[in-house]
Amino acid sequence: MDPWGGAGAALVDDGDMTLASTIEGHGPPLVLLHGLGSSRSVWRPVVSALAEDFTVIAVDLPGHGDSPPLPPGADAAPAGLAGSVAALLDSLGPDTSVPVDVVGNSLGGWVALELGRRSRARSVTALAPAGFWRGDVIPVVAHVNRWASRALAPVAAPLLKVRPLRAIGFWSASADAADMDPQLALDAVRAHAGARGWAAALAGVHGRHCDATDIPASIPVTVVWGDQDRILPASAFEIRDGAPAHARWVKLSRCGHVPMWDQPERTVQLIRQTVAAAPPAPPATSRRRAGAGSGTG
Repeated sequence: MDPWGGAGAALVDDGDMTLASTIEGHGPPLVLLHGLGSSRSVWRPVVSALAEDFTVIAVDLPGHGDSPPLPPGADAAPAGLAGSVAALLDSLGPDTSVPVDVVGNSLGGWVALELGRRSRARSVTALAPAGFWRGDVIPVVAHVNRWASRALAPVAAPLLKVRPLRAIGFWSASADAADMDPQLALDAVRAHAGARGWAAALAGVHGRHCDATDIPASIPVTVVWGDQDRILPASAFEIRDGAPAHARWVKLSRCGHVPMWDQPERTVQLIRQTVAAAPPAPPATSRRRAGAGSGTG
């Protein structure tokens, strides 16, 4: 069974919330957070390369993938989701109860920035992050993709083996949709269709915008956009005054809303560069002392 396809999850219960994650590799912890209606399987194109240098922890956000939804009334806004991720990191052990390197895509990018605001992130790489908009804007394509995924999921397996159909189905997310791995595409459709926390997470961003201006300058931040992002196009969704002043902005050519699909090698390079810009982490023994008794942030 392929844990990056949704099986073999490690379920970690922090007492209030159970989140699914897959852990692979050796080295300092690196947390991967997916977007709205997605799952940890979205990271498959970059996991092997990242696992050469890091202990990769790919998380299913509440109500996505194999993680159950939040209880009624719980905070499903990005700050609340960041709290759930922080609690998960606390429960995984001393090496993750202190600031760790975090990467997020779309909604996960916003959550990663919220972890930076809490000083729970050692560095933040935000790939096409949500939240850098003004007003109550919610991309119409989010609703279209949700409807299409739920309608087509039962018959998606054979359809997504056909290149022209992949090109149509993933036009909004990828600049090279026709060349996507069919299994990766199928996992994405099934994740989107089955995301029980989709509506709550969407409601959690409505009327809000990301204000990460208070992330300390000691925490490196890289914000990455694709030049062919049709879900959050730069013209309306790249409002930079919500980012910290020290953020590094990178535009990738021939890249859509999910850079790890369209530009996996460049994405890995940018993650490594951002991590390398952070102050050196303390030795493991010091990290254990620092993590003792820490809260969820």
